[in-house]
Amino acid sequence: MDAVDYPRALEAVWTLISRTNKYIDETAPWVLAKDEVLRDQLASVMSHLAASLRVVAHMIEPFMMETSRAVLAQLGLAEVSSLENLSLADFPAGVTVVAKGTPIFPRLDMEEEIAYIKEQMEGNKPAVEKEWNPDEVELKLNKDEIKFDDFDKVEIRVAEVKEVSKVEGSDKLLQFRLDAGDGEDRQILSGIAKYYPNEQELVGKKVQIVANLKPRKMMKKYVSQGMILSAEHDGQLTLLTVDSAVPNGSVIG
Repeated sequence: MDAVDYPRALEAVWTLISRTNKYIDETAPWVLAKDEVLRDQLASVMSHLAASLRVVAHMIEPFMMETSRAVLAQLGLAEVSSLENLSLADFPAGVTVVAKGTPIFPRLDMEEEIAYIKEQMEGNKPAVEKEWNPDEVELKLNKDEIKFDDFDKVEIRVAEVKEVSKVEGSDKLLQFRLDAGDGEDRQILSGIAKYYPNEQELVGKKVQIVANLKPRKMMKKYVSQGMILSAEHDGQLTLLTVDSAVPNGSVIG
């Protein structure tokens, strides 16, 4: 098995096929068929071609089993013989090939093939991304649109969490003590307790707050002096933080 050389074997098969094609061009059997006087010559040519095809069918059998059997069947031969001692001269006697066979390798319709290839290439092309034009962007808002002057009234600052604890009597509220650059710490209550079951992890974080929101009383005894900003997505809420190097009280915006 170490001596098996598949590429050279296929090269030998192709050499025989090429020579057979050349033999067809040289003998022009379609011309011979038009002249009754040349019938014997035509029979000889066709006999040689049948013998050559039989050898080709046997030689390709290790590589193309189904094709090999199809060629032999159209030659009126059912067996796949051993390659040993196979020659062009031993075509079985008594076999007459007269039936028109179905093309084993149909001729390609070039126009159809080109159209198919183009269709496949078009289908595999990446979608052409539309050129971005901000004037055509449809903004998706969750609240009413406001004017810049309205937004300019909002003062957003950086505040450091100094202390945080759960509010007694509430499952939702956390009580924050924050340094927002006021000179004294301020207090903000935020309903985020369920998102931060270990609220102490927030101590030392620098968060963003609405600093000029009017203070309001909550649960009758707590004052909340602003609002801590957060982001919510798919039911998850996260406080908006800034880099620890940003000074407390820095204005955002």
